[in-house]
Amino acid sequence: MRALNLLHHPGLARQHKVFHRWWSGLAGFLVGTSLAWGWQQWLLIETSQLQSEQSRLQGALRAQQQQAQEAARQQTRLRGQAEQARQLQQIAEHQHTWVSLHDSLQQEAKDRGLRLVRLQSEAEKIELHGSMKRVDAVSEVRQRLSAQWPQPLALTSMVVGPAGEVNFVWQTQWPQAQAVVATSPARAQRAKP
Repeated sequence: MRALNLLHHPGLARQHKVFHRWWSGLAGFLVGTSLAWGWQQWLLIETSQLQSEQSRLQGALRAQQQQAQEAARQQTRLRGQAEQARQLQQIAEHQHTWVSLHDSLQQEAKDRGLRLVRLQSEAEKIELHGSMKRVDAVSEVRQRLSAQWPQPLALTSMVVGPAGEVNFVWQTQWPQAQAVVATSPARAQRAKP
């Protein structure tokens, strides 16, 4: 028969197995929980770093968008200023042309006796209605004025009055007037909605 050893008693061995299972299960649970907690903490740190990086990138994107919008506004403002400068230049040229026209007519009035009765400007043409004392002076003055102006004058009608006075109508194309009127700043501002 076998010797009775109480340290290796089958009931005691079963208790040791159960205790060992519980202990190893508890140790596994603690190690697994610790690993899961560590993994979760690492994920939290990583998530927080990614969120801070995302916030930084979103801030940089907003700053770039604001810079792009400011650059677009600046470009629009510069384009508007350039357009205004171009329009002002056209107006100045137009005014210079009118001053030149006026000076030419004044000089001819003094030199040749030209008397301007009416000046009519419409769309792209100008009509000058006037009178002179001599018929031959009408052609000379028309040629002199045509040489000074951007467009030559054309004689559209000439009538000799009862006192020998010559009434005439000169006409010329005047595209500069239409270009300035069409793009004047006041007209452009009224056209804006």
